[in-house]
Amino acid sequence: MATGKSTPAIEILRYDARYRDQSMEVLRKSFFQQEIVCIGSEVNLTPQAQKDLEQLCLDVADGGVSLIARDTDTDTIVGVSFNVLQTPSSPEDGNYFEQFRDTKCTTDSSRALMQYMITMDAKVNLFERFRVDCLLEIMFLATLPSYAGHGIATRLVEESVQLAKQLKCGQVAPTGGDERSGTVVAKQPQLVSALFTSRISQRVGEKVGFTVINQVPHAEFVYRGQTFSDRAGPEHPFSTLVVKHI
Repeated sequence: MATGKSTPAIEILRYDARYRDQSMEVLRKSFFQQEIVCIGSEVNLTPQAQKDLEQLCLDVADGGVSLIARDTDTDTIVGVSFNVLQTPSSPEDGNYFEQFRDTKCTTDSSRALMQYMITMDAKVNLFERFRVDCLLEIMFLATLPSYAGHGIATRLVEESVQLAKQLKCGQVAPTGGDERSGTVVAKQPQLVSALFTSRISQRVGEKVGFTVINQVPHAEFVYRGQTFSDRAGPEHPFSTLVVKHI
């Protein structure tokens, strides 16, 4: 376990199914309990909602662009960045998050979190604004609480940007099932985006050079009669939609 007296030896890896259980444990101990929108939508209090969102992450991981942080001394996964390649969708089909909300969410809580993501994405059409046909979205970013303060989230974001650049240039390809099947041409992102919901993650975005495109107060989102701000408190009052050109 990391302590304040030593810096753990961390490597950033492409997600590997060997580390599935440990990666889910990072979500359970960190993201689902501490993330502002998880608190606002009561995902932190709803185990089945957490299972729904674990499935979202596993589905996304199959796309081959997610990253994990591993403590090399203990072979422990201590951070995750579940990333997804997004392309424009038709109004009739709905986007990936809408499809997941409608077909795989089994609780009001998980649906509320998905609706937050859908609403935030709809406020600015990044494909039209920046004239791109593919982007890499940093969807869920988390570090084990015991490893906080070591810059792991920053490294995960930096490496996600680097991966997007490599995908754009064709230096690497997604490592998921679609690529192995040979039926899908690898997507090439021209932009990296993220929704950062706390001042902590927002500072990470600032360090890595993301640009704020939109800022929305958490008081705008309501679940079961209370705003997200009511539940999460005033310390992290807004979400930001951010992008980085690659």
